[in-house]
Amino acid sequence: MCASDRWCSMRRGLLAAALCALAACGTDAGPGSPETVVAAGARASAAGGTPGAAATGTATQARSGGDAGLSAAAPAATGVAGTQLLSHPDDLQMVMLGYRLRGLVPPLAQWAEGQQTVRRANEFERAAVLQAERERLQSIYDGTAGVGRLRLEVRSQFSEYDGNRGGYYLTAFAPGSVFTFSTQPVSGTREQVSVQVDNEEELNFWPLDAAAAQEVLRASNGTRSVTLDSSFRITGVTQRSGSTTITVRLQRYAIVSNRYRSPTVLGEQAFDGLEKE
Repeated sequence: MCASDRWCSMRRGLLAAALCALAACGTDAGPGSPETVVAAGARASAAGGTPGAAATGTATQARSGGDAGLSAAAPAATGVAGTQLLSHPDDLQMVMLGYRLRGLVPPLAQWAEGQQTVRRANEFERAAVLQAERERLQSIYDGTAGVGRLRLEVRSQFSEYDGNRGGYYLTAFAPGSVFTFSTQPVSGTREQVSVQVDNEEELNFWPLDAAAAQEVLRASNGTRSVTLDSSFRITGVTQRSGSTTITVRLQRYAIVSNRYRSPTVLGEQAFDGLEKE
């Protein structure tokens, strides 16, 4: 029981204020959602760029097991940034790019310590070998800065000639095409990044008249195996349940035959408003 009405009134006021503050704390947004989404070109004009050439946005760190053990180094700038070209990347480069586009820094120190060259080094050389490995991995990650375009080689086959429509069908770039890059930077840890093509138009039909189609078969010596030297523009990145997906728009590809290990360009397709050269 309160000693006086005045004290009771003050006590009730203090209790109400404390409960109000506690309620305000409880309604704050959490540190991150289970999904990361960054869209390219969302605010490019405000940033002084053009959509597709530079993109901004805020990536929220996904709360998944795949993000554990991040490096203590300063995080990368978030969003799909820049117009730099990453040409013919390997799996590790693509995994590094996935981190970069999500605004995260991979656990480079942990990866370096897990390399076989470091683990096999003797006690006199280990520190220098470890430092060299850290610098190598850091250089690969630094090489992803400002990347907004990709150039990949995609293996494909072309079909028998479709006389009704006038052209060949390519097995690559069918609707919903996804290309997966996977690497194991340290034993027991696998990192994976998928590249998903989001063009709406048909990508895998190669229009040719009958004479040109016959010339293609002759030039390829009858083999229907080709490589598509492909250019993409990055449009975004998503993170779900530890899996990173980079979305891209296919801009063009050259259809290349490697007959007798001598690359020959058989044709070219252009999309995204680009004209064939």
